[in-house]
Amino acid sequence: MSEQMVEISSSYQMLLESAKKVSPRLKERVQEVDQLRMLPQDTISELKAAGLFKILTPKKYGGHQLNFRQYLDIVSELGKGCGSTAWVSSLINVVNWMVATTFTEEVHKIVFGEDGDVNCCGVLEPRNCEVRREPDGVYIKKGLWGFASGSRHADYFFLGIPIVNENGVTEGLGAALLPKKYVKILDDWHTISMRGTGSNSVTVEDVFVPNSWVTSISKAIKGDYPSTHLQNQALYRSAFIPVSALVLMAPGLGLGIAAKEYFIEKLPSRRIQYTWYNKQAEAPVTHLQLAEAVMKIEAASLLTYRAADEIDKWAQKDVYMDFNSRVQVRADCSYANRLVSEAVDIFMSMGGGSVISENNTLSRIMKDAKTPPQHGLIVPTTGLELYGRILAGQESNTLLV
Repeated sequence: MSEQMVEISSSYQMLLESAKKVSPRLKERVQEVDQLRMLPQDTISELKAAGLFKILTPKKYGGHQLNFRQYLDIVSELGKGCGSTAWVSSLINVVNWMVATTFTEEVHKIVFGEDGDVNCCGVLEPRNCEVRREPDGVYIKKGLWGFASGSRHADYFFLGIPIVNENGVTEGLGAALLPKKYVKILDDWHTISMRGTGSNSVTVEDVFVPNSWVTSISKAIKGDYPSTHLQNQALYRSAFIPVSALVLMAPGLGLGIAAKEYFIEKLPSRRIQYTWYNKQAEAPVTHLQLAEAVMKIEAASLLTYRAADEIDKWAQKDVYMDFNSRVQVRADCSYANRLVSEAVDIFMSMGGGSVISENNTLSRIMKDAKTPPQHGLIVPTTGLELYGRILAGQESNTLLV
């Protein structure tokens, strides 16, 4: 094994152990997280100290630069403790990766510095955005972006904008990278699910962004990355949309595993009311439902890890992932998303009347598990429709492949 591989393996083991250690403490803070509608400072400090916001940050800037299989292991472990924490960690890590992939060394030196201790959050598509092309940059007259996960903890914002020419004609989708001082965070994240992600809307008004701080998402989708100084590193050759879909699955996998572990832990002491079964564990219906739920989680894990392995494999080959493989990743993540949600619902149905308590562990997991299936990139129906269209010999109905 090469010295570099030994170092990466060492970083992976260290980060995985850190995630396992912090996960029980995250579970203790779930009520505080829900009340705050953001992560408490203790959690942010722990994650930072452990390097869990630098999983995908370049080693060149003090990051760990792990691959996506390792990434899934670590973030899903956080998801076993707290869905909101895993979601924020997942999104901050992937936006850090997007910044590393789609900007130049000039910008990286400012954003990452020498230790990579920076949190970037982002939204690819604006709800509305008015921009004007200027000779040396882009002027954002006003813009609104929803669902900026981790907004309260971000140093920089990676915000999707239309790329327009001198005549104001839109030529593609881009993104502007802005320090937090230029961004206003709205207090509008009032939800029943993933309350602690702080996924508030953000606005920007009257801000000029130099060309070097603007990138093209349209080009990134096709593998045209400006980070030429990192292109000898496999991680930063990974396919943009497949990565964006994959990282959304890690928190859900952790939640599904947490639901399974909690149900099995409580099973020996449970009965089925209004039946002859004084031990739920002895009822055939329990065996059928438990097996089905666990198989759904295991199938979801297999699909998700297959997607991660495909992303890593293509990046290692230094060949941008082909179209059909990119479609497959979106389909894998979308269907895995559905399976996890269905598994958690089965555990809920077996949990008895106590699960309706707002502080019940299964109730909390169920609520948080409802968020991933709502995300546009891995909505089960959208992903399956895309896959079905390609199987049927039709054209894609989206550019986000």
